[in-house]
Amino acid sequence: MSSYWWVKDHAEGSLLRVAVFEGTSSTDGNVSSIVEQVELQAKRASKEYSTHLLVFPELFLSGYILNRDIMLSAARYIVENGVIGRLQQVARQYSIALQIGYPELDNDEKIYNTAILIDEDGKILLNYRKTHLWSSKEREVFEEGNELSSVVELRGVRVGIMICYDSEMCEVARSLSLRGAQLLIISTALSSSPRNKNIACHMIPTRALENHVWIAYANLALPDFYGLSRIIGPDGDELCRVENDPLIVADLIPKNYLSSIASTPYLADRRPLLYTAIHDMNYHVQLPANYQYTDD
Repeated sequence: MSSYWWVKDHAEGSLLRVAVFEGTSSTDGNVSSIVEQVELQAKRASKEYSTHLLVFPELFLSGYILNRDIMLSAARYIVENGVIGRLQQVARQYSIALQIGYPELDNDEKIYNTAILIDEDGKILLNYRKTHLWSSKEREVFEEGNELSSVVELRGVRVGIMICYDSEMCEVARSLSLRGAQLLIISTALSSSPRNKNIACHMIPTRALENHVWIAYANLALPDFYGLSRIIGPDGDELCRVENDPLIVADLIPKNYLSSIASTPYLADRRPLLYTAIHDMNYHVQLPANYQYTDD
């Protein structure tokens, strides 16, 4: 059940200080070099900015590489070399929560496009498998997850996760918000195209506004990906975006939004009985047999 956090009493200060890192994607699945970069950015975010949470892009540990052999090799390396355990140590060492994407290997050698959330004590709060895979290109490499992210508490803030294409399904963000999420993390690997710029610049702020949540949006960097990583407030306005520095930081301060969003309690004003077609399988849309996804 969602709580209307903005009508409650809050101190003037920040609930949570959030950082987003816009890194360059690996092209060869070299996990060890990326772990070093994660540790470097965690140290920087903690020591220089006293950040509580650091967010990385989609599949950052391996790179966003739609090649099953490379992803399988990277996923095995993560398991065999205890990489997740190493990230837990980094979180504890710098007292900072980490959210990072990686290829997750299960016992049947299926690979999932996964994001893990580790708190500042090194505890795994969430391990979410992407539920909406984009096109046959991702489906040839990854299995679909079958459950939306849980909503968990991090330093008193309720957090949910989406991965890339998930965020383009408005039902996902709305579902997490109805479960009480205040901060939505979106890790993505959005490639460079005019269409994708519209997603980053228009669709993602809309998700924040229509659900009155903060969004930490972490994309991979140019030239292969669009960048445009940013942190967005519950009114849909940017708090900051990546420009010269690939690391950005913002505070989540509820009192800044009390007047701007109180006039539109979207979640309370919904009429769910009118929207039953959304979950009625009679209205499931089938693509034509010869349908082709474009890269634009």
